[in-house]
Amino acid sequence: MTQRFSRRVVAVVYGVALLLLGTLAAVASSIIWDARGKAIANAQTQATRFVGGSEAALNRALLSIDMMLAGAGEQLRESPRDRIAEDANRPEVRRLVGNLVRQNLLVRFVAFVDAQGVPIASSDRRGAQIPMALPEGFAHDVLAQPLSTMAVSAPISSPATLQQVVFFARAVPLADGSRILAVAEVQISLLALVTMQGAVIPGLEVTLERDAGSLLVSVPARDDLLGRQLEPPLSEQTSDGRPVQMAARLSGVPAILVARPTLHRNLLIVASIPLDAALHDWRQERDRIAWTGVLVGAMILAIAAFTHLQLRRQWQARQELVRSKATLDQALESMIGGFVLLDADDRVLAWNHSFVAMFPWVRPLLAPQVPFRELVAETAKHVVHEGGPGGWLDLNMPQLAREHSEQEAVFDDGRVTQATRSRTPDGGTVCVYQDITEKRRHMAAIVESKAQLQATLEALPDLLLEVGLDGICHGHHAPRVPLPGIQVDQPAGRRLQELLPPQASAEVMAALKEANETGRSSGRQFERRYARSKAWFEISVSRKASGAQADPRFIVILRNITESKRAADEVEQLAFYDTLTGLPNRRLLVDRIKQAIDAAPGRSRWSALLFLDLDNFKTVNDAHGHDTGDVMLKQVAKRLTACLRRGDTVARLGGDEFVVMLAELHERRLIATSETEAIGAAILEQLNRPYQLGSQQHHSTCSIGVALFDTADASLDEVIKQADIAMYDAKTAGGNALRFFETRMQTSITARAALENELHAAVEQRQFVLHYQSQVTSEDRVVAAEVLVRWQHPLRGLLAPGEFIAAAEDTGLIIPLGLWVLETACRQLAAWSEDPRRAHLQLSVNVSARQFRTDDFVKQVARVLERTGADPRQLKLELTESLLQFKVADTIAKMKTLAGMGIQFSMDDFGTGFSSLSYMIQLPLNQIKVDKYFVHGIGLNPKVELVIQTIIGMALNLELQIVAEGVETQAQREFLERHGCHLYQGYLFGKPKALEAYERDLDAQA
Repeated sequence: MTQRFSRRVVAVVYGVALLLLGTLAAVASSIIWDARGKAIANAQTQATRFVGGSEAALNRALLSIDMMLAGAGEQLRESPRDRIAEDANRPEVRRLVGNLVRQNLLVRFVAFVDAQGVPIASSDRRGAQIPMALPEGFAHDVLAQPLSTMAVSAPISSPATLQQVVFFARAVPLADGSRILAVAEVQISLLALVTMQGAVIPGLEVTLERDAGSLLVSVPARDDLLGRQLEPPLSEQTSDGRPVQMAARLSGVPAILVARPTLHRNLLIVASIPLDAALHDWRQERDRIAWTGVLVGAMILAIAAFTHLQLRRQWQARQELVRSKATLDQALESMIGGFVLLDADDRVLAWNHSFVAMFPWVRPLLAPQVPFRELVAETAKHVVHEGGPGGWLDLNMPQLAREHSEQEAVFDDGRVTQATRSRTPDGGTVCVYQDITEKRRHMAAIVESKAQLQATLEALPDLLLEVGLDGICHGHHAPRVPLPGIQVDQPAGRRLQELLPPQASAEVMAALKEANETGRSSGRQFERRYARSKAWFEISVSRKASGAQADPRFIVILRNITESKRAADEVEQLAFYDTLTGLPNRRLLVDRIKQAIDAAPGRSRWSALLFLDLDNFKTVNDAHGHDTGDVMLKQVAKRLTACLRRGDTVARLGGDEFVVMLAELHERRLIATSETEAIGAAILEQLNRPYQLGSQQHHSTCSIGVALFDTADASLDEVIKQADIAMYDAKTAGGNALRFFETRMQTSITARAALENELHAAVEQRQFVLHYQSQVTSEDRVVAAEVLVRWQHPLRGLLAPGEFIAAAEDTGLIIPLGLWVLETACRQLAAWSEDPRRAHLQLSVNVSARQFRTDDFVKQVARVLERTGADPRQLKLELTESLLQFKVADTIAKMKTLAGMGIQFSMDDFGTGFSSLSYMIQLPLNQIKVDKYFVHGIGLNPKVELVIQTIIGMALNLELQIVAEGVETQAQREFLERHGCHLYQGYLFGKPKALEAYERDLDAQA
């Protein structure tokens, strides 16, 4: 019945809620519909008012134009047709017509035209020459009208302004009975402004139309509809100014439309307001009303749900009360321990199943009002007691007379129980029995654990003290072997300051305070010096559990960690210091830089990081061995250390790289920079002094990069990167220099990195092309060409070698790039060998020193010749003098091997390097190229001309062919030819060109 009542209440609650929701929906719908009608009525009113105002403005404009045309024509009524041009151009007539035009802002000009539309005269300064084009047949139609009234043309594009215009025309009768037209040109855009009168109505469309005819003016402008008839057509009879709902005249969407005729015959002004625009505000109001209704509906549902929930909770509370009574009845039965309730005469009143389970032998005797003594007597038979059942019974029964008593019994099955008896207010007794067999076992385990703990303490090598927060010792445990330097004798009752040295006692007291706050303390250490030795001890403190009122006690453990401390020091030395120089390594340096940055957050303080790299240190290792190099590195470390201030750091990163960190510089950047520069100069001076390496002295220099940083906002990685970049800049500048980091260095490095990445992709994707530049004899005969590589960059276009060769050299990409150039040139030689016109041409290929020094360069060249089938006699390799700076013997051997194949050699840029002339005699050279630096000095510098003559003379004496490159003027050629050079290369004979263009030039020269 309760459940049925609950369902009935739910139905009533939610029925009322649904009724309210229905009423709410009806009211909201009614309000929304009324608002829609008002919005449409408001839009109709707006359209009607606008059309009325626009009609009035348009009528005024049309009337002013009509009057202007009539006034202009009035000046020529007395003129015959044959004098009309002369009379129309009289000054007083032109001045009057001009004033009329200037007074009417809509009209651009007024003109008089004949029946063919040809201008006779106009208000424009060009007179009859004014460019104008009337719609076809317009002039004829106006002149054909019996009455002289103003007519409007169809829209047309003005040849002068290229804008859409309409012409207003009026026939002008002349003295001889003939007629001409007075025409006024009006821009449609100005007519539209008059029509709109500055009205701002959302979505408004306005049109000026002929009666059942074409569109003349539209707002917004629709040039595509001008002159076309709009559907459905409107007429003066149906355009009574009352609003109707039909398609908008321009967009065709449903709209409210109002149309009225103007004073001018057959012209209608039409306004359309699309329903979407008219109902825009209504939709917002509709949405607000709808959302308000939704919120109110949600509140109604929430109130209904809340009411339902409250009623359900009341019903559940009643059910819970019923269940609680049943639970209380079962409480005794669910007790783990046995329970028996006795009356004042010790007779049984109630018991639970646990009591019967614990004492199964009383089951036959249990019944209400049974004397409890009978149950005890039966139980005594199962109890293990030295006095037997009778003795245990005599001991147990007197306990019932006490207010409270506890008794344990051991049974023959090994169980141990504890009986707790308490008197009730009515004189009865409550007996509760607990099985404590497991508790006894736990106690035995605790005793055994205590014995094990004692044995463990005996085995510990540590000193244990029980100490109060005041430092007074209450107990101790000394190790079998006394701790070195600490003698504790009878510590109980004595203070720590009496037992331990001052430093040790202070550390222990600090650990006691920490443990009192957190429960434990560990990690504190102190040093104890004794008998020319020292020992380290670690302190561990733990707070003992005690009552809230008791003074806290602590267990203090002093452990000898001397050996582990020594081992840790050795590990730290290996982990944080360089094994060769003893200086901090990279890890310790980074840690100290972090400390400098984090030491005073928010406080501005300048520091500096100096990256040092020994110049040409590899030469020492190569020449004298790594042991000698290590000796030099140790001397460098000592000199650097001597240059530093207190608090500065010098570290070795590895190899010949060192880092100096200058901390706590001046707060002002300028002064901090000066301090850093002074220290850097001192370092350079020290490192430039000679080094004694065994029996020899060695001179060396150093490149230093400096990054100055403010510790308040510095970034570790950024500081290290900036110092490294600055050092690289000093290195590339020639070394033995100090450079401060500048933003341009970062930009240069970033651009260089991007170039190297793009260069890798270019090599993989073969983005390179070869250009060819001729070598011409004094008889203007092309006998050879030099191949020059260009990079066809996908974004930057064609790049010259100067923009990427250096990067290719540094990255090693010059090797695959050079091999590609060599193979491409050889393939071209093979192709030319089959063409009689070009079979005689030689090709010169530039080979970098790095590519030439590769171990398998000779084999690579041989494989290229084999793959391409090129004639090695037509191939010439151009080398630079830098190739002769290292491994000269190896270079000469490779050149002789390649020369044995028939390959020729040319020394490029001769005279700009530092090669020895003795090597020049040993090299199997065939040709020397005079560098363009010298060629460009011809006629400008007599000393340069003398050097050129010397080079030419030396080449001729050595029987070497000589080529002058960079020849750009006829004077340079004549000078070279006059002094014995008969082979030239340069812009005078042609710029380097792609293969197809180059071959076209060869064909043209042939």
